[in-house]
Amino acid sequence: MDIKAFSNLIFKKAEEANFSEYEIYYSSKESLDIKIFDSEVDDYGLSNTSGVSFRGVINGRMGYSYSESLDEASASMMVEKAEENAKLIENEDKDFIYGGASQYEEVHSYSKDIDELTPTEQIDLALALEKKTKGTSDLIEKVAECEVDTSKSEVAIINSKGLDLRHKKTTVLAYVAAVTKDGDGMKDSMSLKIKTSMDQLDLDRIAKETSDNVISKVGSKPIKSGKYKILMSNYMMATILSTFQGVFYADNAQKGLSLLSKKEGEIVASDVVTIVDDPHLDKGPYSTPFDDEGVPTYKKSIIEKGQLKTLLHNLKTSYKDNVKSTGNASKASFSSPVNVSATNLYLEKGIKSFVELIAEVNNGVYITDLQGMHSGANAITGDFSLAANGRVIRGGKLCEAIDQITLAGNFFELLKAIEEVGDDMDFYYSNTASPSVIVKELSIAGL
Repeated sequence: MDIKAFSNLIFKKAEEANFSEYEIYYSSKESLDIKIFDSEVDDYGLSNTSGVSFRGVINGRMGYSYSESLDEASASMMVEKAEENAKLIENEDKDFIYGGASQYEEVHSYSKDIDELTPTEQIDLALALEKKTKGTSDLIEKVAECEVDTSKSEVAIINSKGLDLRHKKTTVLAYVAAVTKDGDGMKDSMSLKIKTSMDQLDLDRIAKETSDNVISKVGSKPIKSGKYKILMSNYMMATILSTFQGVFYADNAQKGLSLLSKKEGEIVASDVVTIVDDPHLDKGPYSTPFDDEGVPTYKKSIIEKGQLKTLLHNLKTSYKDNVKSTGNASKASFSSPVNVSATNLYLEKGIKSFVELIAEVNNGVYITDLQGMHSGANAITGDFSLAANGRVIRGGKLCEAIDQITLAGNFFELLKAIEEVGDDMDFYYSNTASPSVIVKELSIAGL
């Protein structure tokens, strides 16, 4: 049964059960993961998940249910479960079913070339990436991991208030990790890109980036402990932003889990920092015309030139704060509750090139790798203490490699200490992106 026919069926049953308003949320995702090792397919993973959730208001209370099947038995079961669920829920928060908007932006996040890519073609891409990475330098000892994954997904939201929305998107992810010798030991590094169309995927760039990164680590050693001017790579700044993005979510602020609670209008970062949530970013990996409540999305500055402009809201959190929803309702899956999440979250790029940033630092440290985000970062206080690798910057040039150091600081203080923003913004593995940034000072524990 298709989703439209199923919605008609379950809505009829909901009306018969005296639900006053109701909605279904459908999502499906098909993924193919190809892993290569030593010029052969090492793993071939195909997954296909789909399901539908139902929520409705009965006797003034919202009930919820979900199913992986779209048939008459599931429709009856879901309406019954939602009615039972509504009787049990004791929640003073007001829930909403959205009536829709007059206009939704056209968003490009679907690519036919990914949708129609055959498994054989995808395997050939992964093999080519491994071969290109091996061929970048004689110093590459081996390619430890190589992977090309594709996915195509669809979301549909239909409700009794006339809302009927659908959106499809595709992604391709390429990942490669290489190893080189370093005396009696080995060094490794990786590169990862996520794109929404095949024409964005540059295998040569990924291979060279990986090779350059791993070769640059040869001969690395610790430096003396102290406070240093830092050039944070675009990937590592994006990783930090990803780790702490929850501080921008209104539901966390309302629960006392964000230090940015009630700080709208205040200066929370340096004046070169503008952080944007852009669900309409052309070919952005998380672009969407509507959020998971059906509210139209729009581009917004969370922080603009250092000033906190807004937190991210869904309908429930915006009602609590008496503001308009920012279109950031999010469901982790069809069976999940509605929460808040960013879409394409990024630190807006500047105009200076990476070379110009190095020259401006003059003497300091370039951070290329951070490890331990899950254990070494406190998402509430903003404190972090992370194992790090990088390069010395001396006289405005990249010099010897560094390892076995720990970088420590605080996310909120880091935002205030950013002195310059580069032009090399790129997405890493999550929904966050950043250019390289110069940070006035961070503590390094080394020798």
